[in-house]
Amino acid sequence: MSRYVINVLASRDLNEIVDYFTENNLEAGERFFRAFNRKCQQLVAFPNSGKSYAAIHPGLRGLSLTDYIIFTEF
Repeated sequence: MSRYVINVLASRDLNEIVDYFTENNLEAGERFFRAFNRKCQQLVAFPNSGKSYAAIHPGLRGLSLTDYIIFTEF
């Protein structure tokens, strides 16, 4: 089973995003976090999914999630 690792800076960003949602609507924060996990699992299962951002950094890809982009590098 493959898994993903979230680096420290991305983890801080994720916590801030979820905190923002949960302050306004707990259910929205939980939905966002579940959607985030699903997108990360998608990237693990299909590493070439999402848009290439190779112009920014070689091997960089991203998947959109509402108004955010989840970046990954393989």
